[in-house]
Amino acid sequence: MLIKKIEIVHVEPCVADAEKIRLVARIPEDIREWLPYLNAKMANATYIKESDILTFTKGARLITLYPRKVTIAKAEDLEDAEKTLAWLAERINFVYENREAIEPLYEKKMRINPLDIYGWLPKTNCRACGETGCLPFALLLLQEKHALTDCRPLFEDDRFREQRLRLEEVVEALGLSVA
Repeated sequence: MLIKKIEIVHVEPCVADAEKIRLVARIPEDIREWLPYLNAKMANATYIKESDILTFTKGARLITLYPRKVTIAKAEDLEDAEKTLAWLAERINFVYENREAIEPLYEKKMRINPLDIYGWLPKTNCRACGETGCLPFALLLLQEKHALTDCRPLFEDDRFREQRLRLEEVVEALGLSVA
């Protein structure tokens, strides 16, 4: 195990959303070497090799990793921040422990956005998911406020089988919930 705990060192209100917090936390080990491995395993990450920075989202949270610190914007509260940091420590430890089987990725990757997800949805705007249409559902799916199974037409109508399979693949790669 490389990282036992990532400690919060500074908290303040989030600039983008006053109802949320932003924070800085200290990583006890230099993870510079593991950033390309994390980039390879996190579908929505952007790695900047020249600066040793990895940025990604987890739900609505914006997370930026540096060699010895992490910043998080839009955390719900301190409990949410602690859970997010524990999850992050697990991800860092995973790539560290499995480094022999992971091909590090040093380039930027294409990001998946709500319009990409919308393109694979049935576009029935049936509201079975509880949203006003498929586009809001796509946005909330990426923010982890919906699971893919909340889109009933994808799972109940055989016409959408190929789209469902593609979306399951994308959602799993992003680390989001299918069910």
